[in-house]
Formats: sequence, C-alpha cells, structure tokens
Amino acid sequence: MNNEERRELVEQALELVAEAQSLVDAAVEGTSEQAHYEAYGSYGFDTLLGNGNPYDSSLNTLLETWE
Repeated sequence: MNNEERRELVEQALELVAEAQSLVDAAVEGTSEQAHYEAYGSYGFDTLLGNGNPYDSSLNTLLETWE
C-alpha cells in the first residue's frame, strides 16, 4: 500500500468518526447522560478528529506523516 492509499483510508476514517460523533451527540442530547458524555465520553472523538488537546496526536497527524 502506498502513502496515497493510506491517506485515502485515513480520510475515510475521519469522515466516519465525525459521523459517529454526530450520531452519539444526537443520541445523548437531552438525557441525564449528556453531561457525563460531554465531560468524558466525547474526548476520544475530539482527540481522533484533532479537536482536543493540540499536543495529542490525531488522525490528521497520520495524514501529515504521509504528505
């Protein structure tokens, strides 16, 4: 597999993770679990998507590796 193919797979993964986060966000909205999810559960999504701590690696970090 070459780097372009790797990039394409990671770009697809980014889209899927963003979609999954939207689905979970919608599922917990207005529930008693929403605050806990926003404080702890969504952290994994944010990290993968590069929306969390700027010092954490994300899927975007992988894309930069194969530029």
